[in-house]
Amino acid sequence: MGVVEFGKVRCKMRPTKEWTLLLVWMASAGGWAQSRQVVCDRGSGHFDSTLAGVTVHVGSVKSRGFGTRACEAVLRWGTGGAVVVPTAEQVDIDVIGADLGMGEPVIAFVVRPAQDNWRQYYEVWSMGRKPRKLLTLTGADMYRAADAEFNGQVAIWTTDASGVEDFDGLKHSDFTSPPMMALRLERGGLLDVSAWYRSKYDRQIAALRHGLTAQELEEFQSSDGRLIDGMAPAEVEARLRRTKTMVLEIVWAYLYSGRPERAWAQLEAAWPSGDVARAKAAILEARSRGIEAQVEKVASATQPSKWNEEPPVYEFLKADPTQQNGGQMVYGALGVSGPGPVFVRDQEPTGLYAADKEPKAISLWRPPPPVGEQAFQQAEDTLLLTIDQAGKVQSAKMMAPRSDAELLRAALDWKFIPAYSDGKPVAYRLKMDVQLIR
Repeated sequence: MGVVEFGKVRCKMRPTKEWTLLLVWMASAGGWAQSRQVVCDRGSGHFDSTLAGVTVHVGSVKSRGFGTRACEAVLRWGTGGAVVVPTAEQVDIDVIGADLGMGEPVIAFVVRPAQDNWRQYYEVWSMGRKPRKLLTLTGADMYRAADAEFNGQVAIWTTDASGVEDFDGLKHSDFTSPPMMALRLERGGLLDVSAWYRSKYDRQIAALRHGLTAQELEEFQSSDGRLIDGMAPAEVEARLRRTKTMVLEIVWAYLYSGRPERAWAQLEAAWPSGDVARAKAAILEARSRGIEAQVEKVASATQPSKWNEEPPVYEFLKADPTQQNGGQMVYGALGVSGPGPVFVRDQEPTGLYAADKEPKAISLWRPPPPVGEQAFQQAEDTLLLTIDQAGKVQSAKMMAPRSDAELLRAALDWKFIPAYSDGKPVAYRLKMDVQLIR
């Protein structure tokens, strides 16, 4: 039984019919970008793995044999190597072995240079025979590659946070969510594919509209739109700023999803009439200085063929050597969880696809359970996870009668090296036994 460190979570693996994990729970801060656990934070935590002959190391920067409160990322292959991140406050791994549109596996790091700076950058390297840097993306407060529609299309989801920072006196912290973007790599360049995901933007727009009242909109339309500090009582000014940010978020959701006409119609309908032209020019200028300036091409709303088809979901299956006719398949687990077969299924009725390699964990964590729940703390649960081609958990459910909403929410943020079949990343269904320890 071995112990493997995955970032900030200590996992103990042993050969069983599935993976069995002993998770050490971690407290986390609020907010999307801040709530996720990272592989290395101020020199604490590390990850080491090898894929396709490339060794990945993320951990504390070493100085004269002692660890410092900073992190680094290093790639090594054959006789070569590269220091991807020499030193930073935080270094996280977003994907290893996924295909972001280039037709080859890549590794992507999320780097936060300094503690007092919310800006992060995204470093993407190929994992070929001699790895090379493909892209450095800057200007966002989060990056996450995933198959958001679970249809085989992996995209980098990010925010255009720097583009809207200081917009009309508003700060990054004023926005519930800065404009979202979906990006893919195509022939080495960056392709904006946000228009493919209009349904996601429409859900965001509906939620924002639900949070706005007619009275709040009327009050904002009676203002000058700029909301210069001190022009209204503090309570009124706070309410006006909230309405202004929500209107902007609706306009941006239409604009970034490739519907400028609807964006400007929304601006006309909700903004103070005397300030519409200035606001429109300011929105366009803000977008031009953000992530869009790093994009080479913007995709049309025409979705790729097979957009509505779900990818096949694999499990690890191998021929049972005890069966002479090869008509049986043995289900087991590879890698750190051991190769031991568990039970035999008839090949034909399974309906499963055989993966050559199962997923391997990059980052597993959970928030602490309520104090004093000893039975909860010692309980063992079984989760059924569906992991996409980017190694992100698309769905998680409990297999046992007991329910644990916090564990399920945490599981949706877990990251894996994806499963492989015939040398390509594939979606995978994984059953996992989880036990929490102090």
